[in-house]
Amino acid sequence: MNFKIRSLSIKNQREGMKECEKIGSTSPGCGIMVRKIFPLSIKISDLSHPAANILKQEMLARGGDVITSADTLLGGKGKTDVIIQGNAESIKSLIDKIDGQPFGLKELSVDLKNYMDRLCSLEKGRQLIIDKKRFDLDKHTLIMGVLNVTPDSFYDGGYYFEKDKAYMRADAIVSEGADIIDVGGMSTRPGSLPVSPEEEIERIIPVIEYIKSNYEILISADTCHSRVAGRAIDAGAHIINDISGLSADEEMAKIVSERNVSLVIMHIKGTPENMQNNPVYEDVVGEIYYYLEGKAAIAVNSGIKKDKIIVDPGIGFGKTLKHNLEIINKIKEFRMLGYPVLMGASRKSLIGSILDLPVEERLEGSLALAVYAAINGVDILRVHDVKETVRAVKVAREVVNGF
Repeated sequence: MNFKIRSLSIKNQREGMKECEKIGSTSPGCGIMVRKIFPLSIKISDLSHPAANILKQEMLARGGDVITSADTLLGGKGKTDVIIQGNAESIKSLIDKIDGQPFGLKELSVDLKNYMDRLCSLEKGRQLIIDKKRFDLDKHTLIMGVLNVTPDSFYDGGYYFEKDKAYMRADAIVSEGADIIDVGGMSTRPGSLPVSPEEEIERIIPVIEYIKSNYEILISADTCHSRVAGRAIDAGAHIINDISGLSADEEMAKIVSERNVSLVIMHIKGTPENMQNNPVYEDVVGEIYYYLEGKAAIAVNSGIKKDKIIVDPGIGFGKTLKHNLEIINKIKEFRMLGYPVLMGASRKSLIGSILDLPVEERLEGSLALAVYAAINGVDILRVHDVKETVRAVKVAREVVNGF
């Protein structure tokens, strides 16, 4: 792919103004553009100024428009970002028109066609198949119950460290209506230190074996070590939830590919030990989007099937409160990667920052984020409070599905 392309979720004029400002558009020009209503707003990065001007002329001729930087309008040199505004028909017509034109537009026509094909495929209905279970993602939000077999996780550390208590919690997660149990043996809270693969294996394998032998629920292993992943799959895990996004262990993709299980690719900036040491982004949503796109491409090139990949923007993993809120506000944009989207915000510090409450009192905040996420495109919610989330999301989904 030669160009970076993604749809923007612009819900009001204020958000539209911010997106215009990011690409260097003038304030008066921003005000005019955001008052126009278009079904699609597609951002394209690193275009030449002549290419941007041609796109603007062609979209105006099709009843749409292109937001460009002030430098572009003044004939500047170098590269620029643009936002194409129109509908599917006008953008498809644009693709045909620019095929064969100079300034990189021929290459852009190929990338933009592939992007629009992906968009159309998502509108035809989305399904997720894990093991022998099939889910209609247009109607169902999966609930992944957290089961941390650790002494030091940020919320439930130590609660289920003893095997008998872990088994009882697994029983409860199943009875409360979860679709998946995510079993983790290493804390990834801010400032936490890693444990050895041997320690992880000792903690999680008996729990996975217990769940597998007693229930038909899907099992996820929360690990970034390939050796742990292999043992977890042997024990019955259907999903590997890798918080490092395939960065921590170069053998992880190979294991997942060979065993043909599903993979959660999460974004993290740094490591759990240092990720909250002043994380900085120029465009947090865009950077995470293209990170996940690149990691998914690595997974596919390693032999992992596309329908086995799930992406997670990594709420709280190397992000400030402002970053987290912007990611959640724009969570629908990640669906355009073409993979199911997982979000884990349950009981996290962003809720504590907003409400000024300790982790034990963050249930209501967690439910608010879960409902928002469910009605804005998130397919899997990773949560501590399974029963309450199942009920809240069921009501929210009923409202969405009722139309």
